[in-house]
Amino acid sequence: EQEAIAEALSDADALIESIEQLIAKKRQIKQGAMQELLAGKRRLPGFSGDWEPKCLGEVASLYQPTTISANQFSDSGFPVYGANGVVGFFNKYNHETWQVTVTCRGSTCGTVNRTVEKCWITGNAMVVNCDEKALVDKAFIYHLLSAQDLSICITGSGQPQIVRKPLANFELQVPKDIREQVAIATILNDIDADINLLESKLSKIRQIKQGMMQELLTGRIRLI
Repeated sequence: EQEAIAEALSDADALIESIEQLIAKKRQIKQGAMQELLAGKRRLPGFSGDWEPKCLGEVASLYQPTTISANQFSDSGFPVYGANGVVGFFNKYNHETWQVTVTCRGSTCGTVNRTVEKCWITGNAMVVNCDEKALVDKAFIYHLLSAQDLSICITGSGQPQIVRKPLANFELQVPKDIREQVAIATILNDIDADINLLESKLSKIRQIKQGMMQELLTGRIRLI
């Protein structure tokens, strides 16, 4: 019975390890694709037009929204995004569409994130809003900005921060043809979707293994 239990848990460990390896491989593939596609080193079939330098302030509206305090949070509602992702929920939202954000305070200053639709973004993040910019694809800007080193935009040492002006002046190389932007973003979005699916599967299998351990290692459930 000991051997049977150990074998069942070992099988779960093997499955977890195989998914972890697959996630790592997918992340390497994405990293390689970003280095090639977002720098224009490899062009997708059908595209050969020029890339042009654009300051971030030209392709997006940059601003820090109103911050709400934690005592205003609710148990449910719309997600509230702080410097590093969701920090709570609120009964209102200040952005109907998903947005690109840059952490503008603290040790993770310069980190690029994306939100979900209908959310509240606080002033601890700089919004990079491309919704009104017809010449750029928002998903492309998200991936392109994620591949940049924004440390040159950081000011202050005791409390690192990013303010609007240096970020607005940050230069990017952008394909003139928005269709190329969309094609590149689609490839990277598909890889992200694969990674998210695998991570969700990994989380579920870890939960299953935890449940197996609680049942099998206490004798609550006996193997046949």
